[in-house]
Amino acid sequence: MKKVFSLLLLLFVAANVASAQEAPQSRLFTPAQMHQDLDSMYAWINATHPNLYLQVKKEKADKVWEQARAQLKRPMTRVEFAKIVFPVTSQYKDGHTGLGFDFSDEEFQKYYEEGGRFFPLGVKVQEGQLYVTEVAKGQSIKPGASITKINGRKAEELVQEMLPYWPADNKPNQEATLSRLFGFTLWYLYGWGNDVEVEYSNYGERKKQVAQLQGVGEDTFFHYIGFGSRDYKLTIHEQESLAVLELFNFKPKMKELTAFLDSAFAVLQERNIQHLAIDLRRSGGGYSGVGAKVLQYVTDKPFDLTVAREQYRSLVLPSKSYNKGFYQNNMAAYDGKYVNNRYKSVAHPQQPEPLKNPELFYEGKIYLLTAPRTFSSSHMMAAAVKGYKLATVIGEATGNNNHFMGEVINFQLPNTGWWGMCSTAQYWAAGITEATKYKGVQPDVEVKQSIKDLAADKDTVLEYLKESIRTGKVAAAE
Repeated sequence: MKKVFSLLLLLFVAANVASAQEAPQSRLFTPAQMHQDLDSMYAWINATHPNLYLQVKKEKADKVWEQARAQLKRPMTRVEFAKIVFPVTSQYKDGHTGLGFDFSDEEFQKYYEEGGRFFPLGVKVQEGQLYVTEVAKGQSIKPGASITKINGRKAEELVQEMLPYWPADNKPNQEATLSRLFGFTLWYLYGWGNDVEVEYSNYGERKKQVAQLQGVGEDTFFHYIGFGSRDYKLTIHEQESLAVLELFNFKPKMKELTAFLDSAFAVLQERNIQHLAIDLRRSGGGYSGVGAKVLQYVTDKPFDLTVAREQYRSLVLPSKSYNKGFYQNNMAAYDGKYVNNRYKSVAHPQQPEPLKNPELFYEGKIYLLTAPRTFSSSHMMAAAVKGYKLATVIGEATGNNNHFMGEVINFQLPNTGWWGMCSTAQYWAAGITEATKYKGVQPDVEVKQSIKDLAADKDTVLEYLKESIRTGKVAAAE
């Protein structure tokens, strides 16, 4: 999906756009200023989004805006304003539309640069509950532990408060986003990070314990968020003759990607690897050409990443200077073709171009591993694999719905300076049906990470695949 960014990537783009305002978080904003921000956001989204009311009725949605407006009746700080307004856009169930807490925010930068620390545990939000995934060495709390309270507040209540601050197509994807950004959100909403009190129960133990934990620094903080130095990784499991090709993001660096894939598939050929799993479970998307490029190595069947796409030409946001490039690269391509400011194209499956090094083409058994974090362009790749039966899909449903939005354009609120994003196009994924349009790509074999396996540092999905290969009972694509 060209120019479509995950929320965090958008925030980094926003960090490079200078605001004309001076230290907005250091002052209070008047009700009139906040009403102007709210009204501008409402106008921009309604004038730009291709199908804003796909999953919520306009009358119901507008009441949420009115309720937010009614709360803006006294001077507030920037973050106080955010706490009221940010959840308004998540009601649309579009993971590409909404406001977001910003790494470029001066308040965050000041806290970060002065050595501020953050929640010291990696966590997983699952069905409203909070579990530990990673801990620092020497702590009594262990992976798989259930967190019941943080600083005296019930964890379940905190999760429900925090979820609406992150836009998502569906609840599992929203929980996956909060899992990754838990410490970041906890600091923004409650100011907790340097020291926290955690009540928990380790897996298999009924006894609740309380620990006073010191916050972690930048390396661990960004590790929990998922910012690493690698875009992709190849792992070989010799016993099962299995290779796992994991894509962490879909960056548009095609030369580097091609060099890595050539090297990886050369290894598969040299070692005569019979099974290949393409792992998208930690991939939030990016550039759709990455998925198409990877599939070029494993299939010669005709496919397309979507079956249809409709671009909407906004008459508002492209006029902003920070969106000129987006307009030229996306909307302007269809000038002369728009009807009522819409241009819809129907995809036709195409056979992939032959590899420059045809000896690298892989003819073994293919699997695709998915999870709620599989989003945007990663979801498109998964939909193509599922829709055209290119591989067996194992894991959990993806984080986008099969009728989904994308092609993100930016906006900035005029007074508080908060940045947001809004979809300008809608897509229909490969294999979509009336029954699945509000669902993610469904796996052929559903396998969820159990808390027991989390406590044992065991990858449930990968272990299922390895055991199935050893026993010869791997399910075929449906």
